Amino acid sequence: MVGLLRALEVTGIEYALVGSVASSAFGEPRATCGLDVVARLSKPLLARLDSLLGADYYFDRDTAEAALRLGGSFNIVSMQSVTKFDFFPVEGDAFGTSQLARRRMAKVDFLTDIEVPVASPEDIVLAKLRWYDLGGRTSERQWSDILGVLRVQRGKLDWGYIEEWGPRLGVAELVSQLPRYT
Repeated sequence: MVGLLRALEVTGIEYALVGSVASSAFGEPRATCGLDVVARLSKPLLARLDSLLGADYYFDRDTAEAALRLGGSFNIVSMQSVTKFDFFPVEGDAFGTSQLARRRMAKVDFLTDIEVPVASPEDIVLAKLRWYDLGGRTSERQWSDILGVLRVQRGKLDWGYIEEWGPRLGVAELVSQLPRYT
């Protein structure tokens, strides 16, 4: 796991952990099967990353390059830990670009003993709201992660930012329903 994160750093790939790992870093911890990563990528960076990872990771560079062209995602799997990293390229995605600009360094206890870039608490809430909405508003896990971040970050969130992005992400109604712990 740390090997991939180091490879991203060495390659110069700008990235941030998002998803459940991020919500665990700034909210209430919970187990997860994989790691989600937003990243600024290019074909040359993917080629360099591929050469650094070697046989310790499953990485299909053709699939990754197709994801860049088509605006999709791809994954890299650690062969040792069988941990899956889902990558979401930010090219052409204003929210993904904002997530990278606002990322924070944080230690994720169950992941590594070093600090890694993690999406901000506000961006975690917004992204989780979007996934909750896309999933038909039925995922108790997504909603629980959102509430966990709100409780732990009580009084520290930039609600102006959340309210600005809510309509842009199509989740303004959900933002208006969030409890504002003080």
